[in-house]
Amino acid sequence: MKKRLLILAGGMSSRMKKATNVVLDDQLIEQANTLTKGMIGVGRSGKSLLDYQIMNAQEAGMDEVLLLLHPDDAVTQPYYESRQLQGDLGTLAVRFSRQYIASDRTRPAGTADAVWQALQQHPDWQEGRLIVCNSDNLYSVRALTQLWECATPNALISYDRDALGFPEERIKSFALMKTDPAGYLLEIIEKPTEEEVAAIRQTQGRLGVSMNAFVFDAESVLPYLEKTPFNPLRNEKELPTTVSLMAHDQPKSVGTVPLAEVVPDLTSKHDIAIVQAYLASSFPV
Repeated sequence: MKKRLLILAGGMSSRMKKATNVVLDDQLIEQANTLTKGMIGVGRSGKSLLDYQIMNAQEAGMDEVLLLLHPDDAVTQPYYESRQLQGDLGTLAVRFSRQYIASDRTRPAGTADAVWQALQQHPDWQEGRLIVCNSDNLYSVRALTQLWECATPNALISYDRDALGFPEERIKSFALMKTDPAGYLLEIIEKPTEEEVAAIRQTQGRLGVSMNAFVFDAESVLPYLEKTPFNPLRNEKELPTTVSLMAHDQPKSVGTVPLAEVVPDLTSKHDIAIVQAYLASSFPV
């Protein structure tokens, strides 16, 4: 079975493009305002976060990476096609798909729709397993490896909230996972109250949050992607909703992989310097 990784890079990056008083190099500001978040040159020699994620994918033994792009993205595909032709991606095959926008919408329809469109455009990916993750986070080799080696066909990483390193106010908004004693997902609680946080910490001994790193059996997840409803507030079809539907309909069908480590995140211009510092200390090149 091929080891496959789908990276979702089709978002509009609206929060990254907002004006701010943060002090950055002019070139980085220009990139933040014009490129998708994963392509901003936050690393050494202008490497993007996507470059580092693909490096980690190679080290984790992935065979194929599928990049799901915004239909107007004219940068990412030519860049990786060129790198592939030059042979600097080794044996890793990089493929591409687009998250097309419906005529009655002005923006992509969310992460569940992104995965659905990617799999529809590549029918050979509709069988076997695949890892799915964001382009604006950096997932470690250990995270990718443990996801792929998880015994449960469908699973997500349960990151220890206290180890992520985010500011307290920001991390309070993260959705929490509720699991059974064996670690199978019961539900994902959006915007948990303080009482819910305390109850989960007491019963589970830790607070597990999702940073959108999943592994799926393609045939199992496809029906749930298709029937995922739009979130009434954000008007998007969201992958955590898909996973919650599956866990509710098929108990013990979604496992969790506990992991305690930092996950670099590029949401706004304020995150750029933080990610730069992380990359400089964690990668020699």
